[in-house]
This record gives sequence, structure tokens and C-alpha cells, in this order.
Amino acid sequence: MNVDRTIKFKLELSEQDKEALRQTMIISNQVFNEIAKYGFENRTCSKVSIHHATYYGIREKHPELPCSILQGIRDVACEALKGAQLKKLPKSKQYSAIRYNKRVCNINLSKKVVTLASIKGRIKAAFPIPEYYRQYLDWELRTSTLSYNKQKNTFYLHVTIRNQSNQSPQPVGGNKILKILGIDRGIVNIAVTSNNKFFNSKPIKNVRAKYAYLRAKLQGKGTRSAKKLLRKVSGKEERFVTWVNHNISKEIAAMPFDVFAIEDLNSIRVQSRISRTRGTEFTRELNNWSFYQLEQFLRYKAEAAGKSVVLIDPRYTSQKCSNCGHIYKGNRKGNSFHCVKCGFQIHADLNAARNIADIGKSGLGRLTVNQPYMTCDEVEARMGIETEHSYNAPHLSAK
Repeated sequence: MNVDRTIKFKLELSEQDKEALRQTMIISNQVFNEIAKYGFENRTCSKVSIHHATYYGIREKHPELPCSILQGIRDVACEALKGAQLKKLPKSKQYSAIRYNKRVCNINLSKKVVTLASIKGRIKAAFPIPEYYRQYLDWELRTSTLSYNKQKNTFYLHVTIRNQSNQSPQPVGGNKILKILGIDRGIVNIAVTSNNKFFNSKPIKNVRAKYAYLRAKLQGKGTRSAKKLLRKVSGKEERFVTWVNHNISKEIAAMPFDVFAIEDLNSIRVQSRISRTRGTEFTRELNNWSFYQLEQFLRYKAEAAGKSVVLIDPRYTSQKCSNCGHIYKGNRKGNSFHCVKCGFQIHADLNAARNIADIGKSGLGRLTVNQPYMTCDEVEARMGIETEHSYNAPHLSAK
């Protein structure tokens, strides 16, 4: 089984080396745009045909650009064309990140040093290794990406590493009954789990409101000092939300469950049409919410713990009664759920989380599964799955 991670290092460089890397990025992104334009105009994303059509011309135009970097640019351009299905021309900005393969990037994690190819030859840079990253020092190095923060005049190296296990994957839980946890994500509560755990969004909303007010105030001034302050505070809100999502996903992944069921919210932006009745402020909150980031954090933390994440169809999870199964739109009113058929009352988000757990239980073998330790056949063979929630738990409880 292969497990991939990406770790980020801040490079320590002289001003001369920084200028060499800046020029390398500028030329690399110009070349990317040339290659992408050819592929788009000729309706092809084939690496072979694009290579034969563009390689020698670009080598003649930019002889200072190492050929290995050029080949990496070609691969990225072809992947971008394929991802856009040739319907849109991919474009790179002046300082967009560039990919480095093993031939042009030599990393020594034990010595905390890396050499990078550039238009001025090889550049040597040191980097500190945070204590948390030391667990990855013996992992296999794969590819790396060089990024540049223009405001901070700082270069970062994003390194993809892989852990290869020589042992055959072991099924999660062995022969025991799998335990599944349903997780409902939302605006008022970031996450609510089917075992009655609430993660409220009030701290995030307060911070976001503060930064929204500050941005509006500074943008209204439009002075040079206001723009400078805007650049200074940029990223603070994002880092805070990331920190909160890390803590939430860490706590959920540590819960005593084998499988985590969550709603497939890929179409969350389409659902924002309901905001017509709730105003533009709801639209802004919905589209800015970090549903996907929380999902990604939970995925890799669960994978590291030998657990899995399944995606379920989100339809009717808010309208269905988790006690009797009756589906009716009027069952839910705000944060309260009251079944008109059986009279069952509960917090609406907790009811949805329990429905998600039940759907995950009944359809685990047919859903999209992030399951590194168990095949679909093994899942179907072990369909004795247990949902962990108590209908006698305190209703409407929240933290």
C-alpha cells in the first residue's frame, strides 16, 4: 500500500539566488503558456505530439532553461489541457509554481539541504525541518514544486513523499463488526457527529466577520498604507480556519470508529440558489465555507489511523426522520426536527448525522470509499456494520 503526503519547506537563499529562481519561474511560465497555446489551438493534449512540435523551438528560444525543467513544464501543460478537456486555454501567471522532478531537484532531508536547477546553474539552499516533519524523514521522495510568495520575497518547496509498505494490507477491524460514524457539515455547526458531538462555527464566524469588516474599511480608503495593511493581514483568516479544521478533523479521526460517513457536497455551490430567500450574506457564507478542506483533513488523518471515509448521497438527510424513516420537508424547522408522523424530536443537525450513518451502513459496499486497507469485495463480505448512536441520548444538546 502506498501513502502519499506533501510537506512544505521554507528555503533559505541569498538575494542573488532568489533572483535566479525568480527569472527561472518567469521563463518557465512563459514557456508553459506557449506550450498550452499550441495544444489548445491544435486540439491535442498528447505529450508526444506536443513535444515534437514545441521542444526544439523553445530550446532555441530559451537555451538557458534546463531541458529537464522544460520537460516538466510540458507534462504540466498537457495535464492542464487534459483537465480542461481542451475547452479552455490554461494560463500561468508570472510567478506561478513550477514542478521539479528528481533530475533537477536533489533533496537531502538528513542534511536539510536541496539543490535546484535554474537558468544560472545549480542553486543550493538550506531549509529548517519542523519537529512534526521528522516522522517523514525515511519516506521516499517523489516530486517537488517550487512556489514564490512575492509579498514576503520567500521561496517554498512543496515535496511529495511516499511511504511504501512491503506487507500485505490488513482489513480494518479484522473480523470484528465495523463501527460507522455519520458526520453532518453545515453553516451553524461546522460538524455534528452521530454520537452527539457538536462542533460549533461561532468562533470562525466571529473571526471572519472581523476580517470582512477590516477588508471593507481598508478597501474603502484605498490609500497606499491601507493596501500595505491589506497585504499584511492577508492569509490570517485562512490560517485560522485551517487550524480549526485541523483540530476538528483530528478529534473526529481519534474517535473509536472504523468508518466515517460524510455527505458528498461537490454540488454545494449549486445549492446556493436557496439563498434567494435568505439574502446575499448567506450566499457569501455558503461559498466561502471550508467543507472540502475539512473533508480532506479527515481523509488523510483517518487513513493514517487505518480507518476509512465514505461519501453518501446528501438528498433527504435533513428531511428524513432518523427514528421512523418518514421523509417530509416540514419535519425540519431551523435547528429543530419534529417528525409529524411519530412525534420524534431532536436537533436537526444531529438527526441528519444519524441518517448519514444509516445510509453509510446500508450502502458501504456501493459508495465511493477511501479505503486503503480493505477492498470492495472484503467490505461486502463483512457487511455486519454497526452504527453507534443512542436514541436515548440528550436531544438538542450542543457544544
